[in-house]
Amino acid sequence: MWRVGVFAIGVITLALLSGVGCEREKVENKAFDFNKAIGKGVNIGNALEAPFEGAWGVIIEDEYFKIIKERGFSSVRIPIRWSAHVSKNPPHTIDENFFKRVQHVVNKALENGLVVIINTHHFEELYEDPDRYGDVLVSIWEQVSKRFKDYPERLYFEIYNEPARNLTPSKWNELYPRVLKVIRKYNPTRPVIVDAPNWAHYSAVEYLKLINDPFIIVSFHYYEPFNFTHQGAEWVSPSPPLGTKWMGTDAEVAEMRKHFQFVHEWAKRNNVPIFLGEFGAYGKADMESRVRWTATVRQLAEEFGFSMAYWEFCAGFGLYDRIEGKWIEPLTTAAVGK
Repeated sequence: MWRVGVFAIGVITLALLSGVGCEREKVENKAFDFNKAIGKGVNIGNALEAPFEGAWGVIIEDEYFKIIKERGFSSVRIPIRWSAHVSKNPPHTIDENFFKRVQHVVNKALENGLVVIINTHHFEELYEDPDRYGDVLVSIWEQVSKRFKDYPERLYFEIYNEPARNLTPSKWNELYPRVLKVIRKYNPTRPVIVDAPNWAHYSAVEYLKLINDPFIIVSFHYYEPFNFTHQGAEWVSPSPPLGTKWMGTDAEVAEMRKHFQFVHEWAKRNNVPIFLGEFGAYGKADMESRVRWTATVRQLAEEFGFSMAYWEFCAGFGLYDRIEGKWIEPLTTAAVGK
């Protein structure tokens, strides 16, 4: 009897432990499921991350989300300059009219069956003085997190776009967990995207110190070679000269694959999914090169299991001609793969 009892207890204990292991694996895999749901997306750029919507030529129309969904994209990333719409003094209250505008845009995207990513974009003061303005970022996310706490899981949060300058890797590794903590107060299981430091450069993923949170997705951006993707860009000084082509030679593709492999290996070691949050080539490059480059980036992201979002919908890098009301081809096909 005693031996049978011990055996029975052992079986029960093993079953319980196995159950715990399965539950833990389910939680860990959830981040990968969330990342897979992003699939292929597009950034709605030059709109809500401008000093004010319309300042850079783009106002988000409700119909855009239906157009994006019907073209085969599964997600949108919406960059937002919250810092231009907060009170100067603590608690740095977000302007209610702007909050309602963001909420309207999010609602319309969700209504069209898209995964929606909202971030903090162009918080220039944070780049310059993270010690002073880190508290403002925390306050912004306290409010955003509370506002959207009852939204479906298809709404993702991205803490901050392209940490860089004085927001060094070490400063970023101190700040983003503080923000994540306030997000988790209201959104304990919502997917949260954390950018790599140094402008979310592929080579900087190794400087990101991950904390123990099973719902994190890590993001990098890809604009290599920069002298091709940003040729003639007015906001770059000095601006790369026009005329650089990208031919898709074996050497060019091999170099690109090496970069993606670097990110993939880091992600595998750290058991974390990867979101390619931005990639694109500015409209002043020749269209044939842009198509070749875009298709190659998309294909490599697919190969390595990264979700992705093209930069961007309808401005200087855009896929959609909002004046003519039509997709720009074959560039759109290169970005979405169909």
